[in-house]
Amino acid sequence: MKLRRTGVRGRISVRIRLLSMVVISSIMLLVVGGGGAVHLVNTARESTEWADLASSTTTPAILMVSAFQEERRLSLLRLAGDMSSAPALVTAKQRADEALAAVIAKGDAARALNPDGSREDIERYNELFAMVPTVRAGVEITRISVDEVFAIYTGVIGTIIAASMLAARVAPDAKVGIELGYAVDQLRAAEALSQADTLGSVALTKGEMSAAQVIEFGRRVGEFRGETAYSATVLKGRRLAQLSEITASPQWQQVIAMQDAMLLRGPVSGNDTETDLPVSLTDWQDASRHVGSALQKLWEDQSGDAHVTAREQGERDTRTALLGGALVALAAVTAFVVALLMANRFIARMRRLRHDTLELADERLPEVMRRVATGETVDATAEGSRLDFGTDEVGQVAEAFNRAHIVAMSAAVAEAQTKAGISTVFVDIAHRSQVVVHRQLALLDRAERDESNADQLDLLFQLDHLATRARRNAENLIILGGKQPGRRWRHPVPLFDLVRAAIAESLDYTRIDAKQMPQVRIAGHAVADVIHLLAELMDNATAFSPPETHVVVSGIVVGRGVAVEITDQGLGMSEADTAERNAMLADPPDFSVAALSGTSRLGLFVVATLAGRHGIAVRLSESVYGGVRVVVLIPTALAEAADPESAISGQFPAVSPRP
Repeated sequence: MKLRRTGVRGRISVRIRLLSMVVISSIMLLVVGGGGAVHLVNTARESTEWADLASSTTTPAILMVSAFQEERRLSLLRLAGDMSSAPALVTAKQRADEALAAVIAKGDAARALNPDGSREDIERYNELFAMVPTVRAGVEITRISVDEVFAIYTGVIGTIIAASMLAARVAPDAKVGIELGYAVDQLRAAEALSQADTLGSVALTKGEMSAAQVIEFGRRVGEFRGETAYSATVLKGRRLAQLSEITASPQWQQVIAMQDAMLLRGPVSGNDTETDLPVSLTDWQDASRHVGSALQKLWEDQSGDAHVTAREQGERDTRTALLGGALVALAAVTAFVVALLMANRFIARMRRLRHDTLELADERLPEVMRRVATGETVDATAEGSRLDFGTDEVGQVAEAFNRAHIVAMSAAVAEAQTKAGISTVFVDIAHRSQVVVHRQLALLDRAERDESNADQLDLLFQLDHLATRARRNAENLIILGGKQPGRRWRHPVPLFDLVRAAIAESLDYTRIDAKQMPQVRIAGHAVADVIHLLAELMDNATAFSPPETHVVVSGIVVGRGVAVEITDQGLGMSEADTAERNAMLADPPDFSVAALSGTSRLGLFVVATLAGRHGIAVRLSESVYGGVRVVVLIPTALAEAADPESAISGQFPAVSPRP
């Protein structure tokens, strides 16, 4: 039978191991596979959305570039004095406005491509667009410089080039981004050609061209030819053939010849004789527009190829994701079914372990802790739990709970013994100190009676006061040790005398003013503790207020007893500190190192202990001076009227001395 039971436990152990492996593998498979499928689907959707958005933006972008290039050329010709350009300039402005509106309409969708990085770029673009009306007004009245007009229109056109680079940067695939980057080179070449054509047209219209303008013209020509040459090295297939057709066209040859002639001619002033050029200005402009349009078409076609690649990639990713997701789901479902079938026995044992463990934590362990707190001797080993779940993994967990239970009980017993030892040490030290202080006070009292020198007598009074304070410190240790101080009164003591005694025990007694007190006497068995309590509160008041201020102590009869109020003029406490101190005074914690850690104060802990012993309520609040106001409510059971004929005599019961 024992071997059979061991074999069953061994099989359960194997099942648990297999169950753990299957569950973990299933979860990991589901998470990884499902996450991968979701990622692929999202990537495919993003690729398709990107391709659709980029495709729909290309045509408006080309229209905007062409329109603003034409408006830039005509505006500079207008400033150069060519009045014949005015009608065409009006038409160019209308086309530019329409194209710009179409591009701006795509702005919100473009932000989705790169919501974090494109916001600042788009805002900068909008600032450039907003400057266009001002430039147009300046051109209309010819009160704006050629350089400023050229720079602003070039900046507006440059937004399309920058947006194209942004689209390449956020492309869903590196290959697509590279293809788009190659396409931007043709757009840059077309823009450089337009700039060179505009600068040359203005120079020919004005009949002069400075050395700086020649350099600027040469720079634009160099950029145009450099971008075109670079495109010839990176384009392939149909796009390379398309570029070759452009460079082999007659218009290309006319543009190149005219650019070379302008550069070879160099600077020209109004007095120089006009040099023959290969083609007329009109033919040059027509050839430049033809080449520029062809380069823009090449950019559009190259971008379209990249868009098609992105769309096809998205479709492939979608198919792959759906197929992979289906396979992962099938594998995960199969694994879960197997795991659930094997988990039935395991779950039943775990439920029983949970029930037994909760019973141990909620019932047996608190009962043992309560017995230890009352001082009962407890054998931790004998009282330890006995959870028996075999020798497999579940059984090992149960054994760990058994050990934890024994350790917890052993720690509780050791803590109780340590606390009792600390209390004994406190009380022993306090009693020894009390004996010394009592002898010291007796000697000081005899010395005070025999001393006639006023200065020496004042010094003796100070020593007497310090000794009284030392006696109270010793009594603090006795109170913290759970014992009663040695001082006793068998008969009731007037409240005023009790307050004066507390003032005498305070360190800075000269700053404490006792105001009018009600004619009430305090029960003898509580006198020593009330004096001690008030003295601690007065010490706190003087310690945490400026030395030039006074602490006021007053008393009044209230419905629930006698209220003694102690008010200082210090800096006070925050609302959080006040609430924390009031909570401790209302419900003092057990004395331990933890109770006195942080910002807790020993004096207030002693006050809370003494107040709880006699049912006295102590509460802190803010005084009218901004300091702390302490109200000590001595209950009716501890007080009696000093004059049986007074109006308050019926409020307090007769206080009889405790035996």
